[in-house]
Amino acid sequence: MKSTHRDNGWLTGRIYFNRKDKRILIRRPQSGFGYTMNLGNKWTWIIHIIFVIIIVILVSVL
Repeated sequence: MKSTHRDNGWLTGRIYFNRKDKRILIRRPQSGFGYTMNLGNKWTWIIHIIFVIIIVILVSVL
């Protein structure tokens, strides 16, 4: 099987970090079930930050 630059970003088989890959969601190859996020993409971090801000606001309001 031919390896591409997208396959080189897997760390420990569960964490995906590849700055050259522009995808945000990546299907997990080992299990064939589920997705993970590309931690090398800046939009992934922006989504995480927004999610944390929403959670903090909801917890502080309730």
